[in-house]
Amino acid sequence: MTISTAPPHMSTPQGRAPRFAAAGAMIAGAAGVLALLRGPGADYALIFPPPWLGAVGALALAAALALRALHRPLPAEVGAWSAAVLLLGGSGGVVLDGFRAFFAVSGIPAGSFAVVDVPGAVARAGALIAALSALLLAREIRRGRAGAAAAPGAPGPRRLLRTLGLAVCVPYPALKLLWWADGDAGAPVMEAALFALAAGGILVLTAPRRTRLPRGLVIGGGWAGALVLLSMGALMVFGLLAQVTHLAGAPVAFEGAAASSIVLGVYSTWLLLGIVVAAATVQFEERSAPRAGTAPAPDRKAHP
Repeated sequence: MTISTAPPHMSTPQGRAPRFAAAGAMIAGAAGVLALLRGPGADYALIFPPPWLGAVGALALAAALALRALHRPLPAEVGAWSAAVLLLGGSGGVVLDGFRAFFAVSGIPAGSFAVVDVPGAVARAGALIAALSALLLAREIRRGRAGAAAAPGAPGPRRLLRTLGLAVCVPYPALKLLWWADGDAGAPVMEAALFALAAGGILVLTAPRRTRLPRGLVIGGGWAGALVLLSMGALMVFGLLAQVTHLAGAPVAFEGAAASSIVLGVYSTWLLLGIVVAAATVQFEERSAPRAGTAPAPDRKAHP
């Protein structure tokens, strides 16, 4: 009988996530460089984050893979999560590209909305694929890390995520309410409802007691909300930063630096909330997972 002395992260079987991540990094990197060399193919893409952001995210993902190969699980996990955020930022606008491509291919009259920034659209789609592969890689590394299963049970991280998550649910609806009060916008009913839903999700994900909701529903809802918030938040934050620093082709459409700073700060809460929801979902998934070797509870009716 042979006893393995390898650390837990080395003795776990190899999954498909590293290969998927390597392919995603190559696709995003190549597509980003080609889009950067070709330049924007349509004016609507000038307000999007620059295509090289996806290439930077691809480099971060490659670095995470290298750290994993060097058996540095914690830095590799941090690198994979960071790469996912960068790549989601680089994918910002891909939904709009999809709508435009639909009209361009179908032939339905849509005027200028049927024009597609093809190089940029390919780069953004590649960044989205790589972002998903980065998330899968981060999850696989986390599962394999020694002692990772013990951390989620601590109340401290849950309380921190709950407090931070609820706090960042406030600024965006508050700004919309302020604009409504000044007569500059309509009543933010939808915004208030969506962020109330996000706050409710945070409370469920960080609750000290197990929820009666189906585990798969909570985890699926958490990841869906996290991806939407990360994608939209990264689009706004990286897009605005690219405009402020003149890395994007379109100028900032706000009146003065103060207004730009306020809008940038408020939309940054989308990105931060997405990170919090993703972290809370990861902890909930691990905390609620059935423990290996746990015996089922005895039937009290059968054994009085």
